[in-house]
Amino acid sequence: MLVNFKTACRVYRNETRLDWVVLMANVVGVAIVGLAFIHARIADTAPEATLQIATALL
Repeated sequence: MLVNFKTACRVYRNETRLDWVVLMANVVGVAIVGLAFIHARIADTAPEATLQIATALL
């Protein structure tokens, strides 16, 4: 029984290794896209915010 359990665990670990690699690649991809989106939004609104601050001080 213990031998069957060890074998099953080894097979499960070997079969799911690719799934974990793909999952982590997807997580990294989502993080990169999210950071790029945030960067684009900040770059888009930064000149507008600077202009608002400059006109408020006049």
